[in-house]
Amino acid sequence: MKRMQIRKAFTLMESGPVVFITTNDGEKNNVMTISWTMVMGFTPIFAIVTGPWNYSYTALRKSRECVIAIPTVDLIDQVVGAGTCSGAGTDKFKKFGLTPVKGKHVRSPLIKECLANIEHG
Repeated sequence: MKRMQIRKAFTLMESGPVVFITTNDGEKNNVMTISWTMVMGFTPIFAIVTGPWNYSYTALRKSRECVIAIPTVDLIDQVVGAGTCSGAGTDKFKKFGLTPVKGKHVRSPLIKECLANIEHG
């Protein structure tokens, strides 16, 4: 058994499907892995849980847009990899072999390898 700080214990009980969230801060694309997601209504409204501890948070606050990309099980290595390093100094698309695709409604990129991409803006 491994000990961890209590402030990180919440990561053991995250709910929802594992998804990628892509952002663009006006200069740089980024992708993060997140599993705290939920549908809030049929309008559609989605919720994710993030905060200043995540590099993507600043881009989300600045641009007010993102893409929710739904990975398939064959992307498990990319899901884990993107979720365990920061985009602050890493091009995660390049590092994990993900292909950014220009969206129709937002500057945040879609991910070609994913089952579905949902643009939010």
